[in-house]
This record gives sequence, C-alpha cells and structure tokens, in this order.
Amino acid sequence: MINKKPYVLESVVKTTPDVFTFRFRSQDGEKVDFTPGMFAMLYWRNKDTGEEIGRSYSIASSPNADYFDFIITMIHGMLTSKLEDAKPGDVYYISAPYGQFKIEPNSGGKLLFLAGGTGIVPFISLMKYTESTDLKLDISMICSIRYPYEMLCRDTLDEMKERKELRLAVTVTRPQPGDDWTGQTGRIDADMIKKYVPDVSERVCYICGPMAFVNALKAALTSMGIDGKSIKAEMWGE
Repeated sequence: MINKKPYVLESVVKTTPDVFTFRFRSQDGEKVDFTPGMFAMLYWRNKDTGEEIGRSYSIASSPNADYFDFIITMIHGMLTSKLEDAKPGDVYYISAPYGQFKIEPNSGGKLLFLAGGTGIVPFISLMKYTESTDLKLDISMICSIRYPYEMLCRDTLDEMKERKELRLAVTVTRPQPGDDWTGQTGRIDADMIKKYVPDVSERVCYICGPMAFVNALKAALTSMGIDGKSIKAEMWGE
C-alpha cells in the first residue's frame, strides 16, 4: 500500500506564464531522504468523497530541505486543474521518493546534463544541494526551450556559473521576431553537443525531457561513441 502523507501548500510562485513552483511542507516536519533526480507522487483529495487525483513530478528541492518543491506546467489536466485554484494552507498528499533516474551527488567526476523544457527540474535539485554543501561538481549543461521566456531557475543556474561549476548553453527552438534572442537556436544534436561540450566522452550523460527529445539525444550520443552505460535518461509522454 502506498504511504501518502499530508503536506501543507506553503507557497505558489509564478515562474513563467504557464509554469508555477509549488512548495509543500510536511505537517509533522519529517524530512524524506531521496537522491536528486527522483520523483514524488502528488495527490489532491476530495474532502467529502475521498476521491483522489494524483500525478508524478520530479522533485526540484534539495534533498536536505525540509519541504518539497515542484515546478509544474499548468496544462489544465486532471490534477493541474485542481492546482490552478490552490492556495497556501491547502492540504495535499505526497508519497515519495520513486524512480531510478538518480544523480548521485557524491559521485564526483564530470557530468553532462541535457534538458528539454521542465526536464531541467531534477538537475536543479542537485544544484540546490551543492549550494548548502562542500560538494564540488564539473557540469556542462545544454537546455532546450521553445521560447526565451521559458528558461527556468535562472537564480540557481547563475549561482552555479559564478562558482565555476557549471557551463551552460541554452538553445531556443522557436525563435520569434522581436524576442531579442541572439543566442543558439535549433534542436540539440550531435554537432551542438560537440560545439559546447568537446570533452563529452569524459562525462556521464544525463538526459531529461519529453520522449522524442530523450530518444533523439540517446541516439545522438550513441552515434558519437558514448557507451550506453554512461547515458542515463528520464522521459515522459508518448
């Protein structure tokens, strides 16, 4: 039986026009041990009927935080339609942690993160963890977003860059006239990876995003001679 614990919604922050960060804190103050990259099940419960609606979300907060952060795209689905009306003080239920997409924070070595949209979330969990520890990492990251305004977690990324632990490239796949974007455009492929990560063969590669995004990049890395054991992936959708 799944163990679901009550959590109080502490805050809701609008991150982009359609993405919000929800922070939930346990009613009993107990922390949950997890590894960056893992996910939780978030449930809304009807107080009168007991009906539940749940969905999995990658955990965006640090493993040493005493709360859960979820960065959620509001797609008007069964659960997000409930979250649209959520307000601080509301009680939801969380079961965690789950998943095999684990970014071991003490493993050291060189890492490559390839993120599509909100696929950046599990990587943010690791970066937040390093902010409060002495852990030093060597991360190269390429983020793919449709429009410039969709870039998430800028403060965390800027902090990592200032500490010289992150080399970040962002590519916009749907640039529009007037959006003032002068950076990289197009989908991530083998050529783009070689351009921004010339030492890719020395890195453990983590990919997170929609299924088509992940499958394309697994194929690209394989074509570059990267061993399958050095490619870790998490995906969603069909």
